[in-house]
Amino acid sequence: MVTDTRSLSTVCGSGGKRETASELTIFGQVACLALTFMLVACGDDPATFPLFATAKEMQSPAGADAAVPHLSDINGEHLVLSWIQKEKQRHSLWYSRLHQGRWSAPEKAAGGSHWFVNWADVPAVATDAAENILASFLVKSGSRTYGYNLNLVVSGDRGRTWTGPFVPHDDRTQTEHGFVSLLPLDSGQFFVAWLDGRNNTWGSRQSGGSMGLRGVFVDNNGALTYEGPIDLRVCDCCQPSAVNTARGPAVLYRDRSGEEIRDIAIAWWEQGAWTGPFPVSADHWKIDGCPVDGPRADTQGDTLVVVWFTASRDTPRVNLAFSHDNGRSFSDPIRVDDGHAVGRADVALLDPHTAVVSWLESVGDHGEIRIRRISADGSTSESQRISGMSLSRSSGFPQMAAHDGKVYFAWSEAKHIRTAVAQP
Repeated sequence: MVTDTRSLSTVCGSGGKRETASELTIFGQVACLALTFMLVACGDDPATFPLFATAKEMQSPAGADAAVPHLSDINGEHLVLSWIQKEKQRHSLWYSRLHQGRWSAPEKAAGGSHWFVNWADVPAVATDAAENILASFLVKSGSRTYGYNLNLVVSGDRGRTWTGPFVPHDDRTQTEHGFVSLLPLDSGQFFVAWLDGRNNTWGSRQSGGSMGLRGVFVDNNGALTYEGPIDLRVCDCCQPSAVNTARGPAVLYRDRSGEEIRDIAIAWWEQGAWTGPFPVSADHWKIDGCPVDGPRADTQGDTLVVVWFTASRDTPRVNLAFSHDNGRSFSDPIRVDDGHAVGRADVALLDPHTAVVSWLESVGDHGEIRIRRISADGSTSESQRISGMSLSRSSGFPQMAAHDGKVYFAWSEAKHIRTAVAQP
């Protein structure tokens, strides 16, 4: 039996930290988790489009009082689960690597006081093919509520030793620097994208300044190259998604026009400069606030898939689009949800023509994490329930990643991190 909170449409006016929508009280907690799937299919032939035959809960490596899980599996190299642990007046960033189908013993990447910890602005850990590791977290930069800096630490020896924390931006303003996406590159570097509030003179969006999107390249010694702007006006608190394409590194994000149209866009790093932005889909969603719900993307070869939330025409929905030319053009949007979308979607490619997408659906007085398999030709499987989940801010964003032919999930529940695995 699952009893969760329910929230109405969520809109923030200051970095995703406040909601104008009302939230109901949690009347109960998850008492059980449905983790056994029946084989489902799309179309007349049930063997043509199966979803998942089996799934099971995994032993989570996170301890008590853990929050904001993040799954990272870039380029199919290494699956890493990270989370924040609270320790009295301090916080620490922990991670675990998948090894032979189990989570390894947790390891600590960083810790300290005065961290900025938020349900939507999530720290992360990512590793490249050589198992160099990059971790990000946020530290308060002064007395302002939403003044904080992005901090990075790097390990070039599989986590045995780490650099000291360093800040990749040099503006020294007490504004927001967060909503980070980490991307390992084949060159032995990492690319880091984040939302940057330096043009908010007073550290408040009411001052009229615009949130920007910036990026930097980091090597495994912590050396930085090209820290600069990607787009000077973007949605205030929607997480960007950085991916590798055959065309080069790309960032997908929620753009923001002067008329407050907040649709998804893409920009590429080409020949030493950023190209774009180019629209992914012309939703024409006009909203005078941030929905706190950015796009998620994945790539294989020339295929790029992106999933996002929109409420254009007053219809909340989760859409997905394929590109088979590295993001130069996209298919028409395919609606993913079952009619009561909350958002918080994620996506992973099973092969260049098939994706699995997860999202949060409102069901009566509670929410559910659901998944659906989608083909590039528009075919879809039936949706399946992974777990009940609170719709409150504290539940955060459920995570999903495909790795070694399986799909892994992580989500927050009552200050604990839950994990599961499904076999297609």
